[in-house]
Amino acid sequence: MAKVLLINSNRFKHPWPVIPFGLCYIATALETNGNNVCFLDLCFSTDCEHDIRKAVRNFIPEVIGISIRNIDDTGGYNIYFLLEDVKNDVIDYCKKEFKGPIVIGGPSVGISGREMLDYFDLEYAIRGDGEAVMPEFVKRIENRQPLEGLRGLIIRRENTIIQDNEPFRVQDLDSLPFPKPVRYLDLQKYRRFGSPVHIQTKRGCAFRCSYCTYNKIEGKKYRLRNPLLIADEIENLVKETGINHIEFTDSIFNMPLPHAKEVLRELIRKKLDLRLHTMGLSPAAIDEELLDLMKSAGFNEVDIGAESASDEVLKSLAKDFKRKDVINAANLLKSKKIPVTWFIMLGAIAETRETVFETLNTIGEIASKWDLVFVATGVRVYNGAPIADALMEYNKHCTIDNFLHPVKLEPEKISLKDIHAIAKRFSFRFPNFYFYEKEHIIPGWLLITGNFLLKISHSRQPVWRLLILLRRIGRFLGISLAKRIIFQLKIRLSDKVSPITNGFSIIRKELNPDK
Repeated sequence: MAKVLLINSNRFKHPWPVIPFGLCYIATALETNGNNVCFLDLCFSTDCEHDIRKAVRNFIPEVIGISIRNIDDTGGYNIYFLLEDVKNDVIDYCKKEFKGPIVIGGPSVGISGREMLDYFDLEYAIRGDGEAVMPEFVKRIENRQPLEGLRGLIIRRENTIIQDNEPFRVQDLDSLPFPKPVRYLDLQKYRRFGSPVHIQTKRGCAFRCSYCTYNKIEGKKYRLRNPLLIADEIENLVKETGINHIEFTDSIFNMPLPHAKEVLRELIRKKLDLRLHTMGLSPAAIDEELLDLMKSAGFNEVDIGAESASDEVLKSLAKDFKRKDVINAANLLKSKKIPVTWFIMLGAIAETRETVFETLNTIGEIASKWDLVFVATGVRVYNGAPIADALMEYNKHCTIDNFLHPVKLEPEKISLKDIHAIAKRFSFRFPNFYFYEKEHIIPGWLLITGNFLLKISHSRQPVWRLLILLRRIGRFLGISLAKRIIFQLKIRLSDKVSPITNGFSIIRKELNPDK
């Protein structure tokens, strides 16, 4: 029986602190295989060095596994590189206190495992489904067996990658044991922020969006879970954790559509009191039956990664839907009164001044005034995304570390600076437009206060609607006007951008021919 210290290194809390469910799956798999696990969650740590030293000296592990969730915040225009904090606050202290094998894993490793080993100066990384690979890795370490040939394992020795084995994919996801978060985590800290419990109905993604890495991390084919087992796991987690806020973390929840509907039917049969949320709906697969099932199951909000409302841009991003699908989805969601967070990404290679206005005006028109619109300026290029391969063919020197550090696309016909200025002006006009970048991180106190108010009022509204309310109040008090004037002055001191009203009237006429 090996002693394994598992560390959650993610301390980024936007839009809320993320419960490390992936690492809970690893911990459960290790214990199922007879190992002794110590779980160190650094999400709320104020002194990582002290917490790591204490865990290592008290537990005396034989192996340390570190989960690394994000490379950066994917912000686009002003990207916050998160791995620097992980290195300084976690990796370096682990190396200082522990001389045995350290292995890293998590979604970010599935994207840039080789590069991260170089960056952290470590030996081992696991790609793919760690529930199967990590127990075998620990077993070989304990029995002093060779690690070479272990699927999913990357090995680096003497500053050289000597093996980069293919990711391991668990084909029968129903064979995996349910995670036990209560056993490993202090969930009370997460409850204060309203953090949801995470569930996957499948792994893998069959789409090839130009900027996306989901199918590099999880595979290009869907591996579907049994809908009944999904409902059983949710019921079990709600009973154990006391948290009924559930987030489906599939790349796209409603694809394949029949499977998503069957999951919802099984949940409805359970008659649970749930607040459901999904991080991704495809506009191409939204119909009335789906939304009726979602409402009946307990959905009180959804996310839609529309990215753009321009057919030209959507095509360049290799999306499977068009502008008309985005508009149709918005109309259906409005009719069912389901709150939406829209994710918009401006700055694709085909972006122009006209397409920027088209997207912003379209979303401003079709989204409810109480829907949240997250706007990212710039497309962050990640290793393994189709656009990364295309860029490397065009210019092999576009990155010094295979896209580990941020590389952004610059559209051919408009600069990111101009796009950002246009979008910023829209945010002064629409209080529900919000920027996905560091300076717009929702304060922790607001999340805690908002969740407390919603709880005592028994409201099922998303907490982010309080953010829109605050911005509306700020607009009424003239705060938004003051910010806009300051912004305009800054723009005049730099390169000028044409007024927003020119494009606004053109697109609004297109959407509303009668106006």
